[in-house]
Amino acid sequence: MYQTKKICMMARQKQLSKEKNEGQSVRKIGKTLKVFPSAVAKTIKRYKETGSHEDRTRKGIPGVTSAAEDKFIRVTSLRNRRLTAAQIRDQVNATQRHISATTVKRRLESGLHGRIAGRKPLLRKGNKQKRLVWAKEHKEWTLDQWKSVLWSDESKFVIFGSNHRVFVRCRKHERMDSTCQVPTVKHGGGGVMVWGCFAGDTVGDLFKIGGILNQHGYHTILQRHAIPSGLRLVGPSFIFQQDSDPKHTSRLCKGYLTKKESDGVLRQMTWPPQSLDLNPIEMVWGELDRRVKAKGPISAKHLWELLQDCWKTISGDYLLKLIKRMPRVCEAVIKAKGGYFEE
Repeated sequence: MYQTKKICMMARQKQLSKEKNEGQSVRKIGKTLKVFPSAVAKTIKRYKETGSHEDRTRKGIPGVTSAAEDKFIRVTSLRNRRLTAAQIRDQVNATQRHISATTVKRRLESGLHGRIAGRKPLLRKGNKQKRLVWAKEHKEWTLDQWKSVLWSDESKFVIFGSNHRVFVRCRKHERMDSTCQVPTVKHGGGGVMVWGCFAGDTVGDLFKIGGILNQHGYHTILQRHAIPSGLRLVGPSFIFQQDSDPKHTSRLCKGYLTKKESDGVLRQMTWPPQSLDLNPIEMVWGELDRRVKAKGPISAKHLWELLQDCWKTISGDYLLKLIKRMPRVCEAVIKAKGGYFEE
């Protein structure tokens, strides 16, 4: 039985080569390729008319929206990224049209894709300007200069839960199956707040914070952990980075750091507000959280023990990779004019 399906591109080329070079008849070519002679004739005719083996453009069923309406749908979505397909449909239907939300989704799929909005600190105009100034001041820094920075911050780790999304694959009606869920406990089932730092390819001290950290507690951290870590990892005149948290910029802590700076112990880096995404230690916290979660902490005490163990296992290659990306971060911030960026 001859094939009734569409002839593939290679078969069409064979037909023309036989017809041109060997002078074979349409019937003989069809018998060789096991297709109907009419298909061979149509293929040869199509090539003579179009000069191509490609299928002609088919008109298909007319779309329910015009080109102007398609543009209106895309522009409306771009003006307000949070509008749902149903809300855009209602705006289109207000002009005496009757389309469905599914139609709106199809029109948007050509270039706009639904995504869960990312969560970032609010950046006001002044914040963006300060981020831009910081990036321009540091874009030409060498690797050695970046290595001389002691990156520091606080972070909280919990026994249950995570800030990361967990994706699962489940069959129909399995949404409530225990294997397709992530258990949660109020307040994370207990947690640990820590302060940590690193410079170059080596981690510094990791300190467990008890209770609420105030300016006096942070002053103690500066004395017993931050400055000793900076001197140990970098040496005198190391560059100290910290964010603009109120306890960091308190009169007590600011005066202490200024005194140490005048003594040649350290240099303070001016840090732009609302800029967690610029600090490489935030990526270290994420890596530390993944490693600890993989070991399954069962109590706050166990969690702290795992944090200390995993902190020591963070490799120098990983830390150095974070430092080497800082010039790209500066370029990305400049390109984004101080706003959110993608490397």
